Amino acid sequence: MTFVIHEVRTSRTATPVLARAIEPVPGLFVYEQPDELKDPAEIKWRIGHHSGLVVAVAIFQEDAVRGAQLIAGLADWTQSADELRASVQTLDLYDRLADAACEHPVFA
Repeated sequence: MTFVIHEVRTSRTATPVLARAIEPVPGLFVYEQPDELKDPAEIKWRIGHHSGLVVAVAIFQEDAVRGAQLIAGLADWTQSADELRASVQTLDLYDRLADAACEHPVFA
């Protein structure tokens, strides 16, 4: 498994934090929530978009990787976040992610 450095953002205007990540699908990264952003009650694994924004959360790394693989066919994840918001149906996205035990980040 090859690791890369991925910039994580809590919002579009937030200062990025660096995390070690893998890229199981072009444009999607799986990483452990960096300590600087971690709340002890949070689910620790993230599926992140290359923009740095979070797509979903998972308890286990394997679930996050599987979740990224399950949503790979929904879109070209190398597109911008704005392009994806316009083309990806949220219900389809989270239905697929639920099959991998991944959740919307708001539930973390």
